[in-house]
Amino acid sequence: FKPKHSSRADVSFSHVVRPVPELNRFFYAAIGGRWFWLDRRPWTLAQWTAHLADTNRIQTWILSVGGIPAGYVELERKAGGAVEIDYLGLLDAYIGAGFGAQLLTCAVERAIAMGATKVLLNTCNLDHPKARANYEARGFRAVRTEVKTKDVPAIPPGPWDGA
Repeated sequence: FKPKHSSRADVSFSHVVRPVPELNRFFYAAIGGRWFWLDRRPWTLAQWTAHLADTNRIQTWILSVGGIPAGYVELERKAGGAVEIDYLGLLDAYIGAGFGAQLLTCAVERAIAMGATKVLLNTCNLDHPKARANYEARGFRAVRTEVKTKDVPAIPPGPWDGA
């Protein structure tokens, strides 16, 4: 693991102790709308609530810059001691300023603090073009490559319908 922390004093990483489905849905749509995160877009409030209910299994963390939420990560405890970085991303206004390295560093540190024997992270060709380089710079390495075909719209849906 090769951590990289921001030198800025106004960057913080905070645990969302009590599940807030609306918050996770906001970040999922606002960040993932540009990267074709589509699977959870049709989820109802009840589905989000159920997904986040087991706080021992799912943890949400927020990266803030100057007191403003800039990105988030969902960590999921898996069987066998692994913790998966399920979703990780920054709002558009914070991309390109080095906060991705900080967010990933904090996510890995948190996964280790959760007792992870292994930290899992999946990526695909729909992620930010520099995502994989960030993952590898933090010490992640490809374990396997899968080829899957998925139908996606011609253009990403954006942060909300009609945006």
